[in-house]
Order: sequence, then structure tokens, then C-alpha cells
Amino acid sequence: MLRVALIVFFSGLMGIIFAAPVTEIKVVGAERVEDSTITSYLPFKVGESFDDAQTGSIVRSLFATGLFANVELVQDAAGVVTVKVVENPLVNRVVFEGNEDVDAKRLEELTQLKPRAIYSPAKVQADVQALQAAYRARGRFTTQINAQLIQRDQNRVDVIYNIAEGEKTKIAKINFVGNQRFSSADLDAVIATKESAWWRFLSGNAAYDPARLELDRDLLRRFYLQRGYADVQITSAVAELSRDKKDFVITYTVFEGPQYDFGNVTLALQAEAEGLDINTLQPVVTMKPGELFNAKRVDDTTDKLIDALGSKGFAFLDVKPSYQKDEAARRVDVSYAITPGPRVYVDRINIEGNTRTRDYVIRREMRLAEGDAFSSEKVKRSQDRLTYLGFFEKAEIARAETDQPDRMDLNVKVKEQSTGEFNIGAGFSTYDGLLTTANVRERNFLGRGQEVGIDYALSQRQQNFNLSFTEPYFMGQPLAVGADAFNTRTDFQDESGYDTAVSGGAFRMGFPLNEFARNDVRLGLKQTKIEGVGASANQFVKLEERERSALSLANTWAYDTRDSVLNPTRGTRITAGAEYAGFGLDTSYLRGNLTGAYTYSIWEDWALTLGGRVGLIEPLGDELPIYEHFQGGGQDMLRGFEYGGIGPRDRATDDALGGKYMVGHNVDLVFPISNALNELGVKGVLFTDGGVVTEFDRTNNSVIDDQTYRITAGAGLNWRSPIGPLRLQLGVPLVKADGDRDQIFSFAVGTRF
Repeated sequence: MLRVALIVFFSGLMGIIFAAPVTEIKVVGAERVEDSTITSYLPFKVGESFDDAQTGSIVRSLFATGLFANVELVQDAAGVVTVKVVENPLVNRVVFEGNEDVDAKRLEELTQLKPRAIYSPAKVQADVQALQAAYRARGRFTTQINAQLIQRDQNRVDVIYNIAEGEKTKIAKINFVGNQRFSSADLDAVIATKESAWWRFLSGNAAYDPARLELDRDLLRRFYLQRGYADVQITSAVAELSRDKKDFVITYTVFEGPQYDFGNVTLALQAEAEGLDINTLQPVVTMKPGELFNAKRVDDTTDKLIDALGSKGFAFLDVKPSYQKDEAARRVDVSYAITPGPRVYVDRINIEGNTRTRDYVIRREMRLAEGDAFSSEKVKRSQDRLTYLGFFEKAEIARAETDQPDRMDLNVKVKEQSTGEFNIGAGFSTYDGLLTTANVRERNFLGRGQEVGIDYALSQRQQNFNLSFTEPYFMGQPLAVGADAFNTRTDFQDESGYDTAVSGGAFRMGFPLNEFARNDVRLGLKQTKIEGVGASANQFVKLEERERSALSLANTWAYDTRDSVLNPTRGTRITAGAEYAGFGLDTSYLRGNLTGAYTYSIWEDWALTLGGRVGLIEPLGDELPIYEHFQGGGQDMLRGFEYGGIGPRDRATDDALGGKYMVGHNVDLVFPISNALNELGVKGVLFTDGGVVTEFDRTNNSVIDDQTYRITAGAGLNWRSPIGPLRLQLGVPLVKADGDRDQIFSFAVGTRF
């Protein structure tokens, strides 16, 4: 053994001593890669020694570049080192075959190999894994993917991914183990993964996704932490595949532990800061000793403290909550460690990503300018305003430090999205009947933020055509200026025995009063013609069968703090309007209206809205045209009565005449019906409406005007259906008058595609 060791030692020593010097370096087989690139990986040059022991490391380093399929390194007796390489082929094209569930463009985003890229087996393997992961995320757990190569000339290859899409792997059952305080149904409503069911055909959450299990564990943990269970642990989430590989059974194991209350909640300032008094932050902390512990309230308070400090100009700060549990007393003390930085001012505002939208369109939405004192509230509001524009798929504002401690940059990063729209739509309602719409709209014309629109709507009762243009910042000021041209024909035969044809135009301007209030002024000219008056029409309509012109000036003030226009859960909206018509034309009146609604969340996903409205119109001179009167009833005012179903009527024909005065209210409670329907976007509605329309302009014995305040109540469904928003409502009149027209059932659905 000693003899062998000595031989090996002296052989290695002699190899080092007698390593042959390199007289020349040759590269063989390289076509696209430069010889100098290859030789740069060699640890020696001509004239230096080359040791065979270095061959392995040199070959490995050249392989690691991904450029070569084979590498050999040899040195002959004359000292010439030859590097023989076989280059990896160039990718000619990448093709996906058999993919039906996932679009080829989406698959292209997932793969590393692209046309004109260097092929390597490692990249193919990585691509196959990425594609399989994408299919697993869509519930197709048994999908098989194989890569096929087709050799082309000039050392090129086509890469074909053959995809055998497996059936969607369903979730047969979800089990919870260890839950005592909450039922399995309660926990099932918390997690993102759902059992497979027929009504979840549009949801991807009913298919198995391993990544979603981790999300579920986090959701369950947060659920318990929000309800006082500070020791909760989701110890496991196990998915078992059935023998036929079609279904999964998922089991979550929970350790709940006892409930805790809040103990002492304190603020600790870690560093002094000029102008910062810790006592001014105390009102932000609303948790009290003895209240049920809630981790979400702790996190929300952290955010509020950061916002409060940010509004005082402290941009670079740190707020960290720490916990101290007293297991015997079942209390959790919370201490917020606050480390503020210096007061900061905005140095530069940098904008990137706007390939189409002009810089000034973005800057005018910023609530901060260069040189202003930093405010986190204004940064947040600026980001909200950029998002509300609808020009960008994503809008983010990031803070960046500068070389000056009291200065910071704001980097505005946006991602443009399409702002042009061409929509056609269809729908049905109990008032309009069948409805079709079409519109062409550009919300960011030439990247200047201007809006241009053409709208057309046709129903069994109405035909409407409208052209509009809006400049939101006229002369660089926050003054919206616009113009409209319109032509509308409406059928009022069922209610009042006539049709109207209205055409005209308007100029308008509006300006913000603050972040949530604005004022709009509109100057409009319209010509209205009453037509289609039959022999059985009421006497008032027959007297007005002619064309009349009106020039009007209207002012509208609006205040809106709602979190959503379509489905608000909190906030207030108030509008007040006044309109004068006259200016020497043959229609003269003064109109005023006031509407308001207050929405607040009474429980999670439960929203209560209290609303009211008042309107009046008075003629100035001649009689008020019949079509300018208020009408009562319908889905948007008094559910349970049809449009024109309440108010003054003609005694002889029973036609609705309308009134000069209108008042009403509505109370809506929107709530989830069940977890399954909530997933589909179906909400229940309980409502009560009230209202009255009174005082027809011409009073005689042929006019019936019952001033009873009508009240209705009912229930309905709101559904964000795949074909558009759907409203189905059943309203029952509780207080009504003789001659009123009921409409117990109302229905409306529409879509754009």
C-alpha cells in the first residue's frame, strides 16, 4: 500500500514538473461562437504550461455557457492544444401542439426557449417543468408534456412541445381536523380552495392547485388570529389523490388553542425626531385592554401609524409591533416600536412606462409637486387618481432615497393599457323591453387624456344617438370642458299616449372643488316634438302636439366618497342641481333637485344604503310642457310600481301626466345569500321605497291627483353574471292610491362584448 501511494505521489509530481509548454491553441468546430470567446475560458496562454488535470474544470466551464453540446481538449507531443467543440443548435421556432385549455401566447411567456435562442437540453427540461406547473395551476394535474426536436439545415432545430392535456382534477372532499370552536362549514368559507360542484364551472378554485394550499393555510391562520386565537397553528394541509387520479381529498389539521384578549398597548419612540410628539399618535391606537385580541387590528394600526407619520413628512420610518403573551391571564401585550427618520421633501418626480400618454397628463394627477413636503396621504391619493383614469393597467409610486437625507425622489411607474373601446351589447328590462347598444369610445385620445365617444342605443321604447367630446384639463387647468350632440326618440304611449323626438346639443364644463366634490355647468339647446298622438289621447297631449325649443343653463354640485360606483360598501354621494330654461324661447321653467345616499357596512359583505330625493319644477310664463314633468315609479325610483305608475293622471284616459313636485326615499340592504352564490357574484337585496309625485301644471276636474305617500317593500337578487349585471326584484305596494299601476316583478340584464 505504501509503495502504491509513493508511485501515485511521484507520478503527480513528475506531471507537474514536466507539464508540456503550450506552443499553439487551436479551436475546431466553432461556427457562431468566436475563437477568442472560447480561449478566454482557458487558464493558460501560449508559452505557458498545460496540465492534463485542468482538462475537467475547463470542459465543465465551457459546458456551463450553454453554447456547446460537446467539448474535448487535447494536447499533442508538439505542445499544440486543440479545443474541439460541437455547438448547440439555434432554435428556429417553438411550436405547441395539443394545447386547448391554455392559449399558445400564454405558453410562450412561460418558456425560456425562443426563436433565435441557443438550444440546450437543460432549457427544454426547465420549459417542460414550467408548462406542467401552469397546467397544474389550472387543475389539469395529469397533463403530459414531451419535447420533440426536428433538425433543420445550418445547425437549427424546431422545438415542438407535444401536450396531452389531462382532465381537470377535481376536489371531491375537503376535511378539517382539530377544529372545535368553528364548524367545518365556517372554515370552508374562509379558504380559497373549494369542493368541485356544478355551479363552480366558471371558477378555477374547484381544481387542485398545490400552491393554493399554502394560501389556504395562511387564510385559516389569519381567520383564527382575527378572533383571538393567538396560539393557532395550521399543522398540515395534505392532498391525497384517488386511485383513478381524477379527484383529490384535502385535509387541513388545525390546532386552535385558547382565546386571548388585548393587554396593554403602548407606543415606544426609538429615536427623537424634531416636531414629533408621541402623544399625537396615541389616538390612532384604538385597541383597549380586555378587548378580544385581533391580529388584523394590530396590522391596521401599524398602517395607520405609518400614514400618520407620513402625513407629517416622515417618509423613511419603521413601525414594528412586538407581542408579549401572558398565557396564564390569556392576554397579549402589544408594543409598537417607532423609528422615524428626518422630515423629507420631494426632490424629483420620475415617470416611466408611459409609451403613449404624455407626461403632463400623469403629472397633473399628482397631489405632490417637486419641492413639496412629503406626505404619504398625498402619495396614496395620487396613485388612486392615476388608477381611476383607466389609462393604465398598473400605476405605482415608489419612494427612492437620494444623496441628501432630507430629499427623496418619487418614481412613478405605469403600464399602459388599451383605452379605445368598441362595444356592442344586448339586454332586456321590463321597462325598455329588448335593448341593443353600440358605442365607440377613446378615453385617452392622442395620449392627451381627452375622451371622444359615439353612442347608439335601440330598444322597444327608445332610440338614442349621442356624440361627445371632453377635455378634462382645459388650458392646462383642472377644468373639464366638453360638448354633446344628441337625437332621441321615446315611446310614452303606454303611460301617456304620445311619443317624443328630441334633438339638440350642449356645452359643459366642470371643475373639482376638493378631492371628493365637483361642480358642473351645462348650457344646452334642444328641440322637442310631441308626435304619435292618437284620437284616444288625453286632452293635454292633443293641445301640445307641436315642436318646442328650450335653451337651458344647469348647474350641478356633487360630493362622492363611495368606494365603488356600481357596488358601494361605504361612502356618501350627494348631488344638488338647478336648471333654468328660457332666454326668450318658447319653453321657460326653473327646476331644482337634490339626491343623497349614505352606504355603510354593518357586517362583513353586508351593506346598508339610505337614500332620498327631492325635485321641483316651476314654469316661468307659459304652461309647462307635459314631458318636463316628473314621473314616478320604476326600478330606479319606486320599485313595486311601473314607470309612470303613480302621480297625477287624466280621469278620462288614465294617462300619466306627471307632476311638478317629487319626493322619495329608498333603503337597501345588500347581503350574501350563501357561500356558493357569493362565489358566483350573487347577492340578495331587501328594500323599501317610498315616494310621491304631485301637482300637474294644468289643474281641472279631469285631473286625478292623490297626494298619498306611496310605500313599497320587497326583495331581489343582484348578479354579476357572465353576460352582464342582472337585477331581479319583487316589490309589493304597502301604501297605494286608486288608479296606481303596480309592477310586482321587474327584471333587467345586459352585457357588452
